[in-house]
Parts: sequence; structure tokens; C-alpha cells
Amino acid sequence: MIQAEAPKNARNIPSLDGLRGVSILLVMLGHARGTLGFPSWIPSFVTEHASLGVQIFFVISGYLITTLILDEERNTGKISLKLFYARRTIRIFPPLYLFLLCLTIGLWTGMLELPKYNLLFAATYMMNFVPSGIGTWVTGHLWSLSAEEQFYLAWPAAIRFVGRGRALAFAAILAVCSPLVALAVYQVNHDLGVRFLGVFSDSIACGCVLAGAMPWLRRQKLFWTALSARAGCLVALIIPLIDHRNHPRIHLLVTETVLNLCVCYCIARYTEFPKTIGGRFLNDRAVVSVGRISYSTYLWQQLFLNAHGTALLQTFPINMVATFCCAAISFTIVEKPLAGLRRLLRPNIGQINGQILPTAD
Repeated sequence: MIQAEAPKNARNIPSLDGLRGVSILLVMLGHARGTLGFPSWIPSFVTEHASLGVQIFFVISGYLITTLILDEERNTGKISLKLFYARRTIRIFPPLYLFLLCLTIGLWTGMLELPKYNLLFAATYMMNFVPSGIGTWVTGHLWSLSAEEQFYLAWPAAIRFVGRGRALAFAAILAVCSPLVALAVYQVNHDLGVRFLGVFSDSIACGCVLAGAMPWLRRQKLFWTALSARAGCLVALIIPLIDHRNHPRIHLLVTETVLNLCVCYCIARYTEFPKTIGGRFLNDRAVVSVGRISYSTYLWQQLFLNAHGTALLQTFPINMVATFCCAAISFTIVEKPLAGLRRLLRPNIGQINGQILPTAD
């Protein structure tokens, strides 16, 4: 059996930044397909999983945020909602508003065309209530950020006021029931573009449940046996490649849940076993670097990865380079300087299994 090994002085949980890197690359390749100059030799199974990249982000987010919250409660005896929301605001708001400021300048100068109300919905984290057929491509991706922030507006308060046990039980129910809600929405209107909170929240909820269950799972022999099984790893990697788009009801009711469980399996395996082949790939410096700027990359990528765009900056591979350049600038001038301020607002919660947790909130 592979022995779990976690670096004792690591700043981040092993492999999570790498998983973020894989996620954002799936999103970028999916959106780059169809842009000018995109090579036809890249196989379709590589470029058809942008939604899977978003799903992985959601599960990672739920896992990491919940781990931080529960560890704070375990070590300090309480959860400071004021500090949580302050850290979250500093983490999420400035890079988004920098992006929106640039869009506003582009709108004023005539370089961009988009409905003005889109900027208002984006700035107030309500883009998931803008029907996809009405919104524009440049701001359309912000629906996922809006939905995620709405979830975290309630989740820490739920843990604090109803207790971790009841909150995690609710998250488990949400993970099970959300696919049913999604199927019901699909039955009512196949083309409904509003991304309601309950339709996608199963992915975040699965990450939350995994974080709450990990202390118990680590005491179970079967858990370690399952994580050590290479067959389980293969299943987790192969399932996402199966095309269920021709069977939307099966996809909504079954496949989405299976994919969430596969992502949870990968998180557990590669955070506990970072020295495996997959773990070494996810902890490679280049992959980790892509993961660390993934939030800024997510914000900027649709400005350049537009299948209907004809500008030079929207031509492959220049569009990929332009995205990474803007993301790197945003990370350097906004995200990185503010990381120190977030640390000042974080209680000294120590380590989990010898791992110093990243500042995700």
C-alpha cells in the first residue's frame, strides 16, 4: 500500500494548486476551441470539458473553504464571521473590480460592446440570474463566481449557528437533491438560461462534505485501501471523458454526481499521496504556477478566447498568451500584495496533518 506523505513545511495543501491549474486549462482549451488559428489536430476529448473544469473548481473550493472554517473552529473554539467575510472580500473583490474597470474603459472608448446592466450584475455578484441568451460572452462566465459567492454568504453562518454536524448533513442533502432540481428545471424548459443556486451547488456541497468527513475517513482502513487502488484512480480519470451530452437527463441525474465523487476521490488521493505519479505532476512547479493565478486567469480568459472574435489578440495561440499575461499582471499587482493583509485577518489556526493551509478565503 502507498504510504500517505505530506510535507511538514508546505505552505499549501499538496496538489490543490495543481488541480486548479488542470481546471483552468480545461476551461481555457474548451473556450479556445473555435477561435481563429486553433489547431484541428487537438483531439476533441481534450477541448470539450470546460464545464468539467468549472466543476472541479467548485469541489476544490468547497473542500478548502470548509477545511479552513472547521479548523478555525477546532483550534479557537469559534468561527469569526466578520474575519471570514473580510478575508473573502479582499480575496475576491479587487481582481474582479480591476477586470470590470478595464471593461468599463473599453466600453467608454468604443472598443467593447456589451449591455451596461451586465456590468451592474457582475459587480453585485448576480450574473447567475442573467439568462445566458441575453448576457454577453465577455461577462457570461461570471455566473459561476456569483453563484459561489452566494453560497459562501450563507455557508459559514450555517456552520456557526446550527453546528457543523447539521450543516454538513444539509450539505449532503444538497449534494443529493441538486441534480433532482436540475432535472426538474430541464423538464420545464430545456433552454432555461438562469443558473439557479440549487442547480449547481451539488459540486460545492460535495467538497464541503469531503472536508467535514476527512478526519473520520483518515481513521478508516477501507479509505486508505480505496485511495491506494490504481483502479480507482483510473475510473476517476476515465469517467470525465465519457460523452453524455446526447443523454441530458442521464447527465443531470447521474453523471454530474459521479463526476463530483470522482473529483472528491482525486482530491483525497493526491492530497494524501502527493508522491504518486499523479501527485508529482500536480505538484510540478509549472502546473502549480498556473493554479496559483487561476482566479485571475478565469476572470480574463473570455475577453480573448472568443470564437466569434477576429482581432489579433483573439487568435490562437496569441489569445492564450494574452490571457496568461493579463492574469499574471493581475496576480502581481492585486492578489499577491493583498495576501499579506488577509494573513493579518486570519486567526493562528496552526496546521492540519503537518500541512499549513493556503489562504483560500
